[in-house]
Amino acid sequence: MRVGMLLGLIGLVACSSPPSARPHYVLVSQAGSSTVAVIDPTQGKTIRRITVGGLPHRMMRSPDGRKVYVVLVGSQAVAEVDVGSLAVTRTFLTAPVPERRADGTLIQAHFDQGAFAQTTCFACHNPGGAKPFIVGERPVGIALSSDASRLFISHIRQGLLSEVSLQDGVIVRSERLPPSGAAQEAADLARVGSKLVVALRPRQPSTEASAVRWLDEQTWQTLAEAHTGADPAFVLPLEEGALVSNFESNTLSLHAPGAAPRGFTVMPGPLGMLRVGEGQVLSLNYYSNAVSLLNLETGESENHRLELAGKTFVNPTHAALSPDGRLAYIVSSGTEGHLLVFDLRSSKVLRAIPIDGLSFDVAVVGRH
Repeated sequence: MRVGMLLGLIGLVACSSPPSARPHYVLVSQAGSSTVAVIDPTQGKTIRRITVGGLPHRMMRSPDGRKVYVVLVGSQAVAEVDVGSLAVTRTFLTAPVPERRADGTLIQAHFDQGAFAQTTCFACHNPGGAKPFIVGERPVGIALSSDASRLFISHIRQGLLSEVSLQDGVIVRSERLPPSGAAQEAADLARVGSKLVVALRPRQPSTEASAVRWLDEQTWQTLAEAHTGADPAFVLPLEEGALVSNFESNTLSLHAPGAAPRGFTVMPGPLGMLRVGEGQVLSLNYYSNAVSLLNLETGESENHRLELAGKTFVNPTHAALSPDGRLAYIVSSGTEGHLLVFDLRSSKVLRAIPIDGLSFDVAVVGRH
């Protein structure tokens, strides 16, 4: 988890953005409070907080828009949020509950307290429960299978890749990926067509070479692999291939099997990315307090600082499009956070909505 300090920017609200054609809510994963915030962008405020589990980070909508899957880095699980009721309906473990510690000693409490029957480590390891609060294999990346029946989850702690059945919520496959040199942590993954793309990095901090690996979706057989920049943080699936943000290299790299990676330089600390139009990608540059609008065809980019009324918003992490494609909702992270309403035509912040500190990812859902 990467977070920064948001300095003195509490409750700054400017003019409202124009309403989108379809009413919607914006969901934000709030790692510091184990919640997902439900934000009404018209009112400009959080209307509900959904407790999901430890360190909620990445989020993914189901194809029909009725569910949002939230990766719980600290609870070794995924929470399924129903968009209609705005409540957690199920949780899924992403790796088995261990019987023993790393030193081989038995974890007797797991046997005594029925831990193996739980579907999230948050059931026991929570702020008022067992310590430590943060446990497990640290799931980070999430992708949906081609037939929308399974989730693929990458784990950063030991380079684990798991497959979870959505029908019954159980782990149907789990394997540790072979390292690529020093790169052994599965930092993120995405599905591109019938292939999985996994970004592997060395244990951090490190500036050693990282790798992008293509796997067959069904067999997990390695199909291709190439080097990428230091500390790959996010994989964005595109028709052209997989675009990877290299957090410590200040680059994005476009990968496709059988082709040499194509690199693009952006401002320091690229983390999340968002496709905002044909051949256009918005890069969220965490270290720079700015975004880069990249043209994939020409390689040219425009950089825009995240400012409003003389104030700078720091540490952008991820973004999501409004239903009409005119706005990007950007998470500005820190001990105090803001959801920024960014107009893609003028490249300006229109509004800053206060959210919890240490927020991370964002998803737009229809209002029911």
